[in-house]
Amino acid sequence: MMILAGESSIREVIPFPKTAKGTDLMSEAPAPASERQLRELGIQLRRPQS
Repeated sequence: MMILAGESSIREVIPFPKTAKGTDLMSEAPAPASERQLRELGIQLRRPQS
């Protein structure tokens, strides 16, 4: 895409740049979901069996 756009740096064509760890500094994503968010989405987490 950067070649088609005529840019010399890939940073100019990435709409949502990430850090080296793959996180987004603006939205702090990915982040753990709260219990409320999980309930809203109908998601239940299973606890590991010991």
